[in-house]
Amino acid sequence: MRCGICGSGRLSPVGELTSSDSMQKRLRLRFPRLGAFKSRPTFHAGFARACRDCGALLPFLGEEERRRLDAEADGLAPAEGAPIDADSEGGDAR
Repeated sequence: MRCGICGSGRLSPVGELTSSDSMQKRLRLRFPRLGAFKSRPTFHAGFARACRDCGALLPFLGEEERRRLDAEADGLAPAEGAPIDADSEGGDAR
């Protein structure tokens, strides 16, 4: 595994990722609602590695959340105002 920012292979071991917010103890990846009366698809990122060279934090989902994301991925929409990434599916390669 390499750092997504600087490309270094010098990453920390996996650590638990938490938030200081007492109401929400995990960081969340949220997507727009799929309908007027549906809840927002939300996935909790409970783990991370840190790059030992640039300090970037690389959060990721636990196995249960990853499986749930995989099952729902085709129906998810990008967040409003999200940047267009030419490297991702459906991106504009201009």
